Amino acid sequence: MKPMLLVWLSLRGVADFVATREQVNRWAEQVPELDVVFADSQEAFVRNLSKATYALTFRFSEAWLPLTYRLKWMATPAAGRELLGARIPARIRLTHGTFHGALMAETAVGMLLAVRRGLLPGLGLCGPGAPWPETLPGRRAIAGSQAVILGYGHIGKAIGAKLEVLGVRVTGVTHANLPDLDTLLAHADALFLALPAAPDTDNLLDARRLALLPPHAVIINVGRGNAIDEDALADALAHGALHAAFLDVLKEEPYPEHGPLRAAPRCFLLPHASAFTPDYLDRAFAEWLAIYRRDFAAPNA
Repeated sequence: MKPMLLVWLSLRGVADFVATREQVNRWAEQVPELDVVFADSQEAFVRNLSKATYALTFRFSEAWLPLTYRLKWMATPAAGRELLGARIPARIRLTHGTFHGALMAETAVGMLLAVRRGLLPGLGLCGPGAPWPETLPGRRAIAGSQAVILGYGHIGKAIGAKLEVLGVRVTGVTHANLPDLDTLLAHADALFLALPAAPDTDNLLDARRLALLPPHAVIINVGRGNAIDEDALADALAHGALHAAFLDVLKEEPYPEHGPLRAAPRCFLLPHASAFTPDYLDRAFAEWLAIYRRDFAAPNA
């Protein structure tokens, strides 16, 4: 009997995060030694779980743990540790996707370029009947500026690498240098957040720390929404204490229709989309396959 790879990938109804049978069939051709089973629903996933050696999924419930007696490895494409919703026992290897960095870095750096080079503020200025503009709001050079990246794991480092190519001076903040954060904020032209959701990151960027940033600073959050005091951020933008904010993640998603950030000036909201790409799940499987071949398919694995 072949070992089973059980695949159930469906998240938020986003097409890029929903695997199709045809897609999984393509993946199966790369691992003919496995019985690759496509689960098109939670019910199908649970029904096959007791036969699975490997599972590739976004979601999992602790109620299903008694069915995992054959399971060796559970992999999720998600970077966020909170999405599985279960404490996986040590007997099962657990991996999270690390391929997001390149995608999210493109989005994060694009956000900075859009506002710093006047691309977003300039939209619509040259429309029919409008006077020809002589300047663009908020324009500043990228090269030579200072960026602070709060959360310097694989995503933060990918953002930093792209910024450095553009001549930006980058300082990454981890637990080791977190005590220096207040000093770093005072000199930050741009602040990127790539933090996980955890109790110790709740409102890490509060009203006091927001006030430390220069008025021309731009905040970009592609981590988790819990890290920012959203009311304080809306207030800072409204009073010109900050230049702009790009938020791909928020405390509540979808963000409330009448939430203060919707009306805050120069606050740009995205629907948790910084990693969107049509080949998202193909990238996830490629990463899974590399780990499988290295750690499980080898003769002594």
